[in-house]
Amino acid sequence: MRRIAHPPIHHALAVLPIVLTMGFCAYGQDGQDDQDPPTPVGRSIPARILDQDLNELPADPIVIDATKIISWDPGGIPEAVPIDSTLAVIVGPATERTSTPEWRFIRKRAGDHAALRGPYIRFVDGQLIPGSLTADGETLLWRNAWLHDFPIDLDRISEMRLIDGAEVPRVEDVDEVILANGDRVRGLIESIGSDLIIDRLKGSDPNLTRIPIDRVASFAMVNPDDVPRGMHVWLLGGHRIAGSGIRIGDDGYVRIERPVLGGAAAEVPIEFLRGIVFDAGRVIPLAAIPAEIDGGDAGAIRLWIPEPTVSPGNWPIDAAPIRLDGPLRATWRLPVAGCRLSATVELPVDSIRGSFEVVVRDDQQEIRRVAINASNPVERIMVPLTSDRLTIEIEMGDDGPFMDVAMLREAIIIRPRN
Repeated sequence: MRRIAHPPIHHALAVLPIVLTMGFCAYGQDGQDDQDPPTPVGRSIPARILDQDLNELPADPIVIDATKIISWDPGGIPEAVPIDSTLAVIVGPATERTSTPEWRFIRKRAGDHAALRGPYIRFVDGQLIPGSLTADGETLLWRNAWLHDFPIDLDRISEMRLIDGAEVPRVEDVDEVILANGDRVRGLIESIGSDLIIDRLKGSDPNLTRIPIDRVASFAMVNPDDVPRGMHVWLLGGHRIAGSGIRIGDDGYVRIERPVLGGAAAEVPIEFLRGIVFDAGRVIPLAAIPAEIDGGDAGAIRLWIPEPTVSPGNWPIDAAPIRLDGPLRATWRLPVAGCRLSATVELPVDSIRGSFEVVVRDDQQEIRRVAINASNPVERIMVPLTSDRLTIEIEMGDDGPFMDVAMLREAIIIRPRN
């Protein structure tokens, strides 16, 4: 068990809440389960509901109470979807073609168009909390705009950045600290307070080094990952917060009930909402799984196969777009057999002359083939898998490999129910 030291902290990095200019509003009221939902008025939030069968339902605006999600279609007709039959809620456009200048401005204003640069903590269960170090007397705390200040538990942390823009190390066997001057210290982090104390593991006796916390830029720890559990919420600015439940009422706020990190509830303006997964342990972004690539049937004409490119920035449910420069074959080893794939394939706007086929294979068996070209630039793919091996191949068309680029958007793997 690691130890937490509690001396006061004399510096704290400021938490600047993100201010957006749009006035979204959601409608509905908890406790009105037996009444017809009111007709929505005013601005809303452009959400989509993904049910357990991977069907997508537009929800603009959206209301969530204890048992169901109420959505209104573009014609103003309400529909109630039980939370038990809902996999996720995604806010924002699904493709580049449906992204408006207004939405691109929102992402840029929030900093979600680029990799997170500010201070944050990432936990072993996937939660990510931007913020800053602070202290209450001798108790070391992490401060965030939406949560109560909470104590630091080193056993639950995978990485932490303390200085804006600092590199965060990638670790395999021991913890690693990067100092403000770029120096690195490896070992086992024992405690953190006004000093970070690390055992440098030299010799049989403890070799403890004290590093003033204001000299620490970032660190990463070898604590094993924990399977996410329960409901997770994604917010603009990179937040991923776990809680026991969620409500969206008619006052323009999202309420995260009993956050894992403490407190009875967290209230966030609805315009910050980016996504919800109701059982986070079942949904795995494909971008988080390493891919093996080769040239496929076109290997003879390609001396070098570009690696898949994962788009930077913060994306709802962590499903960052993946760029595949074909022709190529990409294979992902999944954590278990019997999963399902949900993804949208899009021909990039700047590759409108591309013409190719996307082939999806379950192990070696072809299970889906779609043609992507200027006439059909977007295609949704939802397929069950029996094996733990997913392969996606881009086969060039009759015009050769020219501009054969596929973007996999909102690509997720859904684990089978236990």
